[in-house]
Amino acid sequence: MTKRISLPRTVRGKRPGFFETPGVDDALSMVLILAQEIAVLRERLDSAERVIAKHGIPLAEEIEALPLDTDLLESREQWRQDYYERLFYLAKQRRAELEQKHSEDSYRDVLDKVARGDI
Repeated sequence: MTKRISLPRTVRGKRPGFFETPGVDDALSMVLILAQEIAVLRERLDSAERVIAKHGIPLAEEIEALPLDTDLLESREQWRQDYYERLFYLAKQRRAELEQKHSEDSYRDVLDKVARGDI
């Protein structure tokens, strides 16, 4: 399996917030991503069931009997990891912003201010 290249996707600047409670906007974003995925999944499953029914194939039994080889399992795991990346995107971005904000330099600045009596 070829290694996928992942480029950082960050947006600079303040993002809009709709709720005062911290984390609610992030949770809402995650719920909307999940809802989008479920809607797409439901539509595709409905389409597959209709197509297969026209051919007289017992879909449920075929799915239960499907052999899960290594390639299939790796493919599913890659999809799952990509999905989690999208789902937790905002949380990861906020963490990265906090890590940049609380860097070694900012730590030293605080120590200097304390030493000078500014804090």
